[in-house]
Amino acid sequence: MNSKTKLSSFLRLMRADKPIGSALLLWPTLMSFYLLTDGNPNYFLMSLFIIGTILMRSAGCVINDFFDRDFDGNVERTKERPIAAGEISPNEALLLFFFLVLCSACLLLFMNLLTFLMALLGLGLATFYPISKRFFPIPQVFLGLAFSWGIIMVSSAQLGEINILSLALFLSCFFWIIAYDTAYALCDKKDDLDLGIHSSAITFGKNVTTFFFLLHFLSITILIFIAYLKNFHISFYFFASISSAMVIYQCFLIKDQDSTNCLKAFKNNNLVGLSFLCGSILGVTL
Repeated sequence: MNSKTKLSSFLRLMRADKPIGSALLLWPTLMSFYLLTDGNPNYFLMSLFIIGTILMRSAGCVINDFFDRDFDGNVERTKERPIAAGEISPNEALLLFFFLVLCSACLLLFMNLLTFLMALLGLGLATFYPISKRFFPIPQVFLGLAFSWGIIMVSSAQLGEINILSLALFLSCFFWIIAYDTAYALCDKKDDLDLGIHSSAITFGKNVTTFFFLLHFLSITILIFIAYLKNFHISFYFFASISSAMVIYQCFLIKDQDSTNCLKAFKNNNLVGLSFLCGSILGVTL
């Protein structure tokens, strides 16, 4: 394999060709910068978090594929992933993972000790999630914790503390992530059942659409409650209404558990997150 092809394989392993994962991480992280500072974030810190989010999302994809390398080749959607396809060895994947983590860790030199400690916990969660699929009935819980952890780190870096508002934002994001990853898990439900891998899509069973809606409902309700308490501008509620309409649309997409429509529902959350980011920025700045 020549160097150009190898580089392409590494980029695919990092999901550089699928930026939606980074976007889904970035929207709540950026939103927390505005909401925790009443619209006056530290833009230098924000730029570091944007870079760190992309790096850690890439690292998370690498370590996920490393742990799933014996499963991915048996799943239609993942059988062409670089490790499963033999394009990259497990040892090469581990080296890439540690390189990405090291690059991300360098950003912590500009942040306080609390943020460094929170980053260590976040790394542990991101690494543990792929393993949890083997024994925990709803591994999306650990994904929710890992993917929401950026909010905790924003709070520690920007404010030097973790307060009630940051915990509320964390909880809202946590429910949202479990919801959208449930739609994603529905795409692989049959393969996961055959392989004995756990997921919320399997655990929720015939009530998956109900749980999907309730998780979204909890997430949006927390954000609306925050907006009410902090007296956000009315523009926030306009964007919240748009996001709510998209959630209802997603419920219709997943109700028959068709893989193509479930993937559409998952991807639609990119717009949900962007909508809430826009609403939050306007809500605290107007």
